Amino acid sequence: MSFDRSKPVLVVDDTYAIVRIVRTLLNAQGVLDVEGAGSGPEAIRKLSQKEYGLVVCDYYMTPMSGADLKLIMDGRPEWAGIPFLLMTTNDAGAKAKLDRPGAPILIQKPFTAEALLAAMDRAVSAVAA
Repeated sequence: MSFDRSKPVLVVDDTYAIVRIVRTLLNAQGVLDVEGAGSGPEAIRKLSQKEYGLVVCDYYMTPMSGADLKLIMDGRPEWAGIPFLLMTTNDAGAKAKLDRPGAPILIQKPFTAEALLAAMDRAVSAVAA
């Protein structure tokens, strides 16, 4: 199943440059409603205010990791069905921690627009399954 490019995307990363890069990549691919959050707590505030079609989140952040944000989202019925994609520069470390059924889709930075869109489609398909 493909991601509906008309749906809003929330990009969560504590490095603002990454948020800008992901927004630029997505805008170039026709995803025009892309918002950023600099932390897990900020993402929770934004999720409380707007309905998103996908969350793209950095794995390693403080005070809340991307995996922690996903657990919080899974505990809220209104957020549990939102496709979720984790980004990381340490693929092996994150994969080891996420080696469980139902774990979020993981993409390693740096990535191309094509790889990002493919990972987004996998995240959508994982929720639909």
